[in-house]
Amino acid sequence: MKHLSVHQLDDQIRQYVNGQRFDRIPQGWIRSSRTAIGMTLKQLATRLEFSVPAAKNFEMREVDEAITLASLRKIANAMEMDLVYYFKPKQDSLDDLLQIRAELKAKELMESSNQAMLLENQEADNKNKSREYDRLITEIRNQKLSSLWD
Repeated sequence: MKHLSVHQLDDQIRQYVNGQRFDRIPQGWIRSSRTAIGMTLKQLATRLEFSVPAAKNFEMREVDEAITLASLRKIANAMEMDLVYYFKPKQDSLDDLLQIRAELKAKELMESSNQAMLLENQEADNKNKSREYDRLITEIRNQKLSSLWD
């Protein structure tokens, strides 16, 4: 039974690393990792040089998303693990994220331009709109990245 939890946690870690999983582990990483490696709360507390209630408090604060990175790093070290912390784009890559932002910006610019053209009875045909849209995306992508977030 104990080996099963080790394999299960290993599988979950691989899923996170490979970008196949993004949800939170309900009991938290501290407790899941600690129990998977067979470390008691008392043993963790001893390694941290804290009381058992303080170590339990870390587990509860992690679940409540109220723990610091410094605390997580210290706990990971006590369990002979590394803390891995990063931001992952909701899209497949940072480039995809920037492309989507550029497309949204181009769409906004096209809509305001189309409104003005409609008022002047100068609406462009679909082929010209498509070309202009692609040109705008390229132009936006070549500007400062900060312009994508205005």
